[in-house]
Amino acid sequence: MPSGGSIQRRSAQRRKASSGSRPGFIVAALGVALLVVAGVVVSIQAAFGGDASGGDMTVGDGQRAAAPAGAAHAGPEHEVGDADTIATVSPSSCGLRGPEQTSPLPADRQLLIAPETSWRGIDVNLAPSSPEAGPAAMHEGGFGYCFQRSADGALFAAANFLVQSNTPALRAPLLDYALAAGQHRDSLLASSGAEGSGVRLQIVGYRMLAFDGDTARVDVAQRVSVDGASSFIAAVVDLVWIDGDWRIPSDEPAPVRLQSLGDVGGYVRWSA
Repeated sequence: MPSGGSIQRRSAQRRKASSGSRPGFIVAALGVALLVVAGVVVSIQAAFGGDASGGDMTVGDGQRAAAPAGAAHAGPEHEVGDADTIATVSPSSCGLRGPEQTSPLPADRQLLIAPETSWRGIDVNLAPSSPEAGPAAMHEGGFGYCFQRSADGALFAAANFLVQSNTPALRAPLLDYALAAGQHRDSLLASSGAEGSGVRLQIVGYRMLAFDGDTARVDVAQRVSVDGASSFIAAVVDLVWIDGDWRIPSDEPAPVRLQSLGDVGGYVRWSA
């Protein structure tokens, strides 16, 4: 039978080995998370412009990073208000009519149940569609467009923008259509070439942060995969209603803000 001293030495050795290996495991796991998020940032920032580091994104336990200065509105001229401030709701450019009555609920209480959705293939990814919410038309550039002027339409517009812009061949024509006039429109278009391959992206949930019929802010949670490693990210998309469709304001150099997520708690689950 081993002596008491021998048992204590072996126990100490096991504790030392365990404590020595754990930091390496944490670093390796963090490296995988960073690899996945970095891959997505490279791909999506190729469409959205701006600095990929941005200050918005952290790798952590699901806590969101602080939004950058000026992120409280969709643009200098497009303040986000409450849903019950809409007087009338005009139809979209392709004839989709909005709801008969606007919701009296604040934005964060709307769409608490995911809408009925069909999913269509866009390259290696899936984008949501609905006969009521859109997209209701196909552009000659190959992307779906024209969405309902409603909270549902804003959700489907934001998700389709994220998925379709992740396909390099669609990126330039999509941005040319979707970007509203603004200070950074020309620079965003100039950097929207087909460079970079798309990553695998699966929409898994959303939060409606703001909606007043003229502007919207949608937080879309996605599972992204790069070289077999996967992680969750959030993309906060600002929208403004112009010429019968939802557009992306270009008053900021990076109109979509990306953040890593430890989990998708707090999101309405929405996936194919």
